[in-house]
Amino acid sequence: MKITRKLLVSSIAASLISVTTMSTANAEVSASVGIANMYLWRGIDLGSGDPAVSGDLKYSTDSGLYAGIWGSSGDSALGTEYDLFAGWGGKLGPVNLDVSLWSYNYASSDIDPGELTDLVVSAGIGDFTGTLYEAVQGDDDNDYRYITLGYDFGKFNATVGVHDYEETDGNPAHLQLGYSYNDNLSFAVSQYVADEDSDAAAALGADDDMQFLVSYSFDIK
Repeated sequence: MKITRKLLVSSIAASLISVTTMSTANAEVSASVGIANMYLWRGIDLGSGDPAVSGDLKYSTDSGLYAGIWGSSGDSALGTEYDLFAGWGGKLGPVNLDVSLWSYNYASSDIDPGELTDLVVSAGIGDFTGTLYEAVQGDDDNDYRYITLGYDFGKFNATVGVHDYEETDGNPAHLQLGYSYNDNLSFAVSQYVADEDSDAAAALGADDDMQFLVSYSFDIK
């Protein structure tokens, strides 16, 4: 199963890279910078209370294909992070669909580039969006995936995220509520609501503490 999954992902990656390289018509480059009071990752403060600065550079085509790099400080365990990604986003009938590959890399750790990779599939209808983060390299040894279901209502949003482990006790779940004051400033609170005392939660570093996130971002024209 793991070999089949990795072969499928390798094929998707090769296709995305090939088509993105050829799709130069009507392409654009965008970038943004953000700052937050913490690095909130899947309901967990990775920075142990330290603030985080992030930024991204993205190349997009009118066909929906895109590729880029995202980076952030604030991870107290692994240090400065930079993620490479490529994907496609568009509409299939009433469904907003996005499929991408993300490679998580750390400049000062022993983790080799490409060692941690997720296949990310997102589908949305109306105000509801569901996303699957399937570990295909690294965490797939633990049969791990992360699943979210989100709902947007005006300037507010709500997301339930579940860490799904096949071979470890517990599937920790958290609820996150957010509010966008404007296009730049946003707030969120996140609280684990299920299996927060399980073996899986302990391995993740999840706990009962409510997390409060304040973030500010802006586009670079």
